[in-house]
Formats: sequence, structure tokens, C-alpha cells
Amino acid sequence: MGAAVIAIVVWVAAVLNGIGEPSEDAMRRAVASTLSDQVRAVVDFVADTEGTVGVARIRRAGTALFEVRGFRKQDCTRRPDGDYDCGFSVELRTVAGPLQHSGRGRFRAGPRGFVYSDAA
Repeated sequence: MGAAVIAIVVWVAAVLNGIGEPSEDAMRRAVASTLSDQVRAVVDFVADTEGTVGVARIRRAGTALFEVRGFRKQDCTRRPDGDYDCGFSVELRTVAGPLQHSGRGRFRAGPRGFVYSDAA
């Protein structure tokens, strides 16, 4: 009985305080998911403006494809709203060659893990 009460108290405290600072893996997944959503939005826009011909051109060229090859978490600071402001560096492999980026972004807990936004 006592163990169940302790487990409930720990669970409630975790919910009220958020799930903690994002791990490097959680940040990597969040950035990759956001990039995938942005690429999908561009392909949808091309489909709306140029139709299937434009989408076929993108697919033939492979310009909508990327792979996260490296990711490194840097520092994180908790914001007053409970989100985290974190620095990171990422290396992407694209059809045009490797791309490297270092920056900061906002990471917040979402229903399926952390969500990344480049709006600070």
C-alpha cells in the first residue's frame, strides 16, 4: 500500500513539474520530426501550385530527402513557461551534400515526446 502511494506521489510530481530536461535523443527526434513536417509542407505547397509534375520533379531530384547523421546537445535552460531553450548542433545528409547547423531552439513536452520550434 505504501509503495503505491509513493508511486502516485512521484507520478503527480512529474506531471506537475514537467518531464524534465530533454535528452539528446529526444532533441534529435524532435528536430528530425520538425524538419520532416517542414519538408512535407513544401511538397504540399508544390503540389498545390505545380501539381503532380512539380512533386515528381522533387522526387526525381531527391531534394525532399534528408538524414540526420549527427546530433549533439549543448546547454539547456528552463524557461518560465516550463519549456526548455537548448543549444544543439546537427549534421544532415542531403542530395546536395552534408549540411551542418548549430543553433538554439525551444523544446516543449508534447503528447508523444518533445516538440522542437526554432522560435525562441
